[in-house]
Amino acid sequence: MTLSKKHWWKPWAFLALPLTMYVLWVIWPIIQTFGTSFTKWDGMDAHPIWIGFDNFTLLFRDATFWTSIRNNLYWMIFFLGIPVPCGLFIALLFDMKLPGGKVYKTLFYLSMTLSFVVIGQIWSWIYQPQYGALTSFVRLFGFNNLGELQQWAFSAFCFVLIPLLAGLFCSKVFFLRRQASAFKTLWVTLLFVAVWIAAAQWLKVYWNPQLTISRIAKRGFPWINDPDFVTFSLIFAAIWRQIPYVMVLFLAGLKNVPPELVEAAVVDGASWGQRFWYVLLPMLKPATIVAMTISIIDSLRAFDIVYSMTRGGPFNSSNVLANFMYIESFHNYRMGYGSAIAVIQFVITFGFITVYLNNVLRTEANAS
Repeated sequence: MTLSKKHWWKPWAFLALPLTMYVLWVIWPIIQTFGTSFTKWDGMDAHPIWIGFDNFTLLFRDATFWTSIRNNLYWMIFFLGIPVPCGLFIALLFDMKLPGGKVYKTLFYLSMTLSFVVIGQIWSWIYQPQYGALTSFVRLFGFNNLGELQQWAFSAFCFVLIPLLAGLFCSKVFFLRRQASAFKTLWVTLLFVAVWIAAAQWLKVYWNPQLTISRIAKRGFPWINDPDFVTFSLIFAAIWRQIPYVMVLFLAGLKNVPPELVEAAVVDGASWGQRFWYVLLPMLKPATIVAMTISIIDSLRAFDIVYSMTRGGPFNSSNVLANFMYIESFHNYRMGYGSAIAVIQFVITFGFITVYLNNVLRTEANAS
């Protein structure tokens, strides 16, 4: 008998305690939650009443459940669309070793040291509809209510941002197979952008769509009191904390990029954009996977900031699955119903992460 076979039990002996704790604190509660989801229980009776799939039937007929699903989808889209690219951009800036970079990095990361409850309180002051910091800032630009700001943002998106992207795309296609100087590239790009924006402004005269603004938004700045706006206000408050977290992940990834590759790209005459696209971004793929995975998980389990700022209101318009589950379980004493919500949230989260990681691993396997 070899030495490895004789001492096969030693690794398991070291893992016995953490595995036991993991089973007791993670696996067993998950099993209990699945079991409780098929019962009617207020959390105090000794014996829950078995009701089968009634909780799930009632849940799928509950409008608040579908509102929570929709809001969790908004959280996931914005958590992937803003913190990941912004965290990458800020990490690239700090990696350039700018003067005072360590001080700015520490200050920027400061929000990560605060809990979501504290952040919720801070942003409640910022969102104060009369004298909050955001309200005062927006009024400096001449907006009298949230409805005017929403309409301006929508018009800017339709008639400025989209034409700008269209102009940049057309210039990219135009120069795709042409060798041109940087000066000519700049001026032709500006020409494409100017033409598209001018065309959009001409179109605005004949077609200027108007948003349907709620009566609440026309009366002031109800950042977290308007059912149409409250979810996005909560998301941006949470993003303020999420960006530094993603930034740290990308900073760690940048430390693993061999300087020789960047130096070789510089010697070959690659521009900053080419170095980023063909050297840095492929090397940052592991950090990007981690950042996106964590952002998906954090968006689907959002709870603290929703509960601390709105309790899911007004009129359940800002509810997410975790907050909906907590309210039903511990405020309304419907443990079985709350467990059914938790089961649905677990299945959705597990499904998203499984599909995403499976695609990533498959892509890496094909690349290797």
